[in-house]
Amino acid sequence: MYIHEHLDNDIDVVLNEKNLYTFQIDGRSNGGGSNTSDSSVHNFSDWTRTKLKAGNFEVIPYGKDNKLDKQLQDTIFPNHLAPRILTKKAFLLWGTGPTLYKLTPEGKNIVREYVEDSKIEEWLYSFDIEKTLLNSITDYYYTESCFQKIIRKKGSRLGLNTLPEIEHISFKKCRLAYRKSDKRKKATHVVVGDWENGNSNDFKVYPLFDPFSPDKYPISIAYNFQSTFGMDDYAMPDLYGSLASIKRSTSIPYIIEAYTKNSINIKYHITSPARFWEKKRDQLKKFYEAKKQVYKEKYLDELKSKILKTITDLLSDVDNVGKIWHSELIIETLGGKQIEHGWKITPIDQKIKEFVDAQLKIGTHFDFNTVAGLGLHSALANVGADGKSDSGSEQLYALKNHLLTETNIPEMIVCKTINQLIKYFFKTKIKLGFYQSLPEREEDLSSENRIKNN
Repeated sequence: MYIHEHLDNDIDVVLNEKNLYTFQIDGRSNGGGSNTSDSSVHNFSDWTRTKLKAGNFEVIPYGKDNKLDKQLQDTIFPNHLAPRILTKKAFLLWGTGPTLYKLTPEGKNIVREYVEDSKIEEWLYSFDIEKTLLNSITDYYYTESCFQKIIRKKGSRLGLNTLPEIEHISFKKCRLAYRKSDKRKKATHVVVGDWENGNSNDFKVYPLFDPFSPDKYPISIAYNFQSTFGMDDYAMPDLYGSLASIKRSTSIPYIIEAYTKNSINIKYHITSPARFWEKKRDQLKKFYEAKKQVYKEKYLDELKSKILKTITDLLSDVDNVGKIWHSELIIETLGGKQIEHGWKITPIDQKIKEFVDAQLKIGTHFDFNTVAGLGLHSALANVGADGKSDSGSEQLYALKNHLLTETNIPEMIVCKTINQLIKYFFKTKIKLGFYQSLPEREEDLSSENRIKNN
């Protein structure tokens, strides 16, 4: 029996007839892999240095190898906390839904006065405004930005001032671009297509939305985002820095599951250098190029499985005479620090309780790192320090603080294009936002207004 399970980008579990082993890829890679410790992944200036080609356009990649959106998906979706936290943040922003308002002075303060306007409301609900906003909110909390398509109706070409329609368009389908002849190299268009699997012939190009002339193009696309220091094109989501913690939070349940499912002790933890696998990838690419075949990442996965099986077979009876393990150790000086690249085999003390307790403690630590990195108070994320829910007053304080400090900017970005269109076509200061009411403490309410248990 031989089982090889891949838990995440750099954690593997291997089971043979006698023992269970955990493998981890460590160290600095020279590119091509998805290890988040790879310094080249974090070299943000490299992201836009190599442009993609789409006809007469240069496409600005989103992240290293144009795959940051997939990296976000692959890291967040398997986690037991992150997807729900991001969904909860979307729910908190939504409140009771989209509502028109205007800002009104009230003493020394400026408050929202919620209003009705039949003409604006009729236009908003002539298309699916709620679906557009909800999908845009979802994109925002993953990428801190969103794309929206503005479709000019035919009547506007005849001077009838027919109002346009707005629809959400998935971030995964969109990339910023500019014409090859444009010396400014600033985004002027959006190229839409299946960037993960599609053919370049299937892509469509649309101009960026012009808020000062909204009916300039038959179809245009608006890209609204939260500015990131030092980055000119796309927003860098805050959760990017939490991806490593999210991975660790995700891997712990799988390690314990593999342990309990196989009812066998984990005897060794093997750490391999990322550079080793990078070199193997390069060798495989050259091999298949020589055969005039296209290299696929699965070839490296197959080789990894073969190498790990060899190592587990060797270690299964490591006490037998005549077994030899050999590996090379390379020391690299990087940024004034010495970094070792070599294989390490660490025996794990066969203490079941201690091992499980240690994994649970590590998991709890990274769960809290995940919650903190995703920007939601643990009282709202239902992650208490001792595994219990926080008190009602703690949750109330956390909710009020979140609504007062964490929703204004996301609302502005998600509703920005719609409010630009309202201002342009309706000549008014009325805006669209989300209605939210601050909760009150139960003791501050009259008895008839308190929540009752029936």
